[in-house]
Amino acid sequence: MTAERWMKFYSRDWLGDAQLRTCSLGARGLWIDMLCLMDDANPRGHLKLKRKKLDVPTLAGLVNSTPKAVEKLLEELRQAGVFSTTNHGTIYSRKMVRESKWRANGEKAAKVRWSKASENKGENEKRISGSMTPESRVQNKKSFPSRLDATRGQPPPREPADYSNDPVEPSPALMRSPLVRKYKH
Repeated sequence: MTAERWMKFYSRDWLGDAQLRTCSLGARGLWIDMLCLMDDANPRGHLKLKRKKLDVPTLAGLVNSTPKAVEKLLEELRQAGVFSTTNHGTIYSRKMVRESKWRANGEKAAKVRWSKASENKGENEKRISGSMTPESRVQNKKSFPSRLDATRGQPPPREPADYSNDPVEPSPALMRSPLVRKYKH
């Protein structure tokens, strides 16, 4: 592990996870400690210590609790469906495993992309250098006016007509309405 190692933590995911929110404060505290341990594990996302599955007494020692309390909290997390287990019984975080797969796929795609870029580098340099001339690098500001220059000589837009002071003639239907008849002189 390097000194720059960090773990993405989305507070909205933590607070919005309905399964986790049904667990007690102690169970959620154990889960965040487990997530930190799983982030450093190999493979990432699995509750392991140096590639060995963690048992309850070891986990209790790592989180500074008793095995009985840890066992009870693990059962609460399991019943809520917060974590999954492998066929060998190793606890893992579904999200961490999924993110690790995405990261690995992204690294593979980046390697392919950059290897293609280095193969085509010489060809691209020839094409680019042939099309550039000193004249094309210098642009005359007068030949390319900015958008602000285009609006400077124009008058401001006209205001719409104001009809608020004109007398209003009510329609015959409005005059027959009970509301107008009530206030009619």
